[in-house]
Amino acid sequence: MAVLSLRQVHVFDPSSPQRRPVLEAEYGEYPLTALSLTAAGSTVVVGNTHGQIALLDLRKGLVRGCLKGLAGGVRGLQCHPSQPVVASCGLDRFLRIHSLEDRKLQHKVYLKSRLNCLLLSSGDLEDAAGAAASQEVKEEEEGEEDEVWQSMEQVEERPKRKTTDEEEEEEEKNSKKKKKKRKKGQD
Repeated sequence: MAVLSLRQVHVFDPSSPQRRPVLEAEYGEYPLTALSLTAAGSTVVVGNTHGQIALLDLRKGLVRGCLKGLAGGVRGLQCHPSQPVVASCGLDRFLRIHSLEDRKLQHKVYLKSRLNCLLLSSGDLEDAAGAAASQEVKEEEEGEEDEVWQSMEQVEERPKRKTTDEEEEEEEKNSKKKKKKRKKGQD
């Protein structure tokens, strides 16, 4: 079990009778704000208040590498359960996805709202997108919407009736036009 302290990550062994940490790993000079355990379980990803993200080895307590690209404090980190990627969000309102293998930035998306935390699905990202698309196709094939539209009554629009005031105004306009034509014909 890994616990976050101001600048340190403490690793405890619950089976040990000691109440002291088995390992203490320190990173940077600023307080750590986020922590996420990788799928392998041997490393942990930590982020601090100055936008620095690092991979810490839990076996030796050493920094394995840093992830770059953040501007502002790290608010949330989440490692994908099956793929070697980590998602991060911070005060700069960007969601970033980094690769844990080569530590490069893969995706960066600006979000209008301020994020506090992240949650990644346990399934593959491509499988989830494909399943959603196939679900939409199935719904269209079933034609439930077509049945609803066909069962509805058709409503025909009637021509709008003119009120007496509108009829009088129209008659006045027509009479004025006729008078103008007569005057032009006399000249």
